Amino acid sequence: MATPSNQPSETLWTLPFKVLAILNVFIFLGFDTLLPTLTLYLESHGHSRDTIGQIFSVFIISAIMMRTLAPRLVDSFRPLLLIRSGLFVCALSVVGYFWAKTALTASMARFFHGLGFGLTSTLVTAVAAQIIPAKRMAQGFGFLGLGVILTLAAGPSIGIWLKNNLGYLPLFLTVGGFYVLGLIWTLKLPDISLPRPADGRRPRPVIISFEALVPSIMMFLTGLTVSSSVVYMALYCKEIGLPYSGHFFGFSTVGIIITRIFSGNLQDRFGHRVVIAPAIGLLFTAIILITQFRSLGGVFLASVLWGLGTGTVFPCLQALTFTSVRAEHRTAAASSLFNSLDLGFGAGSVVFGLIAEQANTYAAVYWAASIGVLIYLGFYLFYYLVLHPQTGSVKAEAETALKKTD
Repeated sequence: MATPSNQPSETLWTLPFKVLAILNVFIFLGFDTLLPTLTLYLESHGHSRDTIGQIFSVFIISAIMMRTLAPRLVDSFRPLLLIRSGLFVCALSVVGYFWAKTALTASMARFFHGLGFGLTSTLVTAVAAQIIPAKRMAQGFGFLGLGVILTLAAGPSIGIWLKNNLGYLPLFLTVGGFYVLGLIWTLKLPDISLPRPADGRRPRPVIISFEALVPSIMMFLTGLTVSSSVVYMALYCKEIGLPYSGHFFGFSTVGIIITRIFSGNLQDRFGHRVVIAPAIGLLFTAIILITQFRSLGGVFLASVLWGLGTGTVFPCLQALTFTSVRAEHRTAAASSLFNSLDLGFGAGSVVFGLIAEQANTYAAVYWAASIGVLIYLGFYLFYYLVLHPQTGSVKAEAETALKKTD
């Protein structure tokens, strides 16, 4: 049984939720600011493209390692202490990039950055699931992720400006400062505990949680789909002679912001079938439109639909997961979702690259992605409409969530 202090009321915008929402901004702003600049920094020290790719892959490996260990760590330490420790590690590793000249030292800095990022992002999500009211879970995660989308839009621009105008050391110090500000901001966060297993057993480290297996499979397919745009959109636009890859990401951000505000409320009121299936359908439509790019108008329509689809799927899958598992399994569920997203993104980057190479065109990436989205939609409909149709109603979801909280 959760403690009374941990039992969420029906109010969403409590002080802990506000603190977590802003803390999420600091965490992801530190990550997104380095996206375009760290590669340039490594290249300036003579690292080849394949070496840079290997250094970046270390981050994903260490983040998955830490998320896998997160449930066990929560069983031994207070979540707030772990969050602060993760932020501290992130700050030190980011500043350490400036002295990481070789592949080995850069990989070490990237490894520790991944450890800190994996720990903090997982536990912020798990704590949020504990304090968001069960009947407002989708809406809560929609707003929690809204700041993440804004940092994705603003972070790279901030990083490029700092690098061009002040240099790399001020860049790394600024990004480290984001994490320090996040650490200071946690002083406003109550020391919320996360429930432990009722049987007293210590949680086992797992990459994918069995309790969250189905949503994790869908998150893997989401990562697979998203990789097609993030990794290959610029190359595809260059191939077909359209200078609008930047416009695609800008317009899609608008779609994501719109849907983050409204889709969660729809799911909380009417159930996940009302929003997730249409969102996957929007992704499929957007991908088909991408294959037909001919003008800025086409880019605008496809990117907005892409943003509406992806912006709906992420928070709604999180809400579906946390209303489906018991409270003591939420840390493992959060780890499972993030790991699945990273694994899907990594797999998509490799598989779609091979497809583009064999077909000798980046258009093949999106035809392959469209097939993947159809599989995604078929899996969702079969599981939730055929095998478990009772989970689609909002009444059933709310009752399940309340039972899992107890």
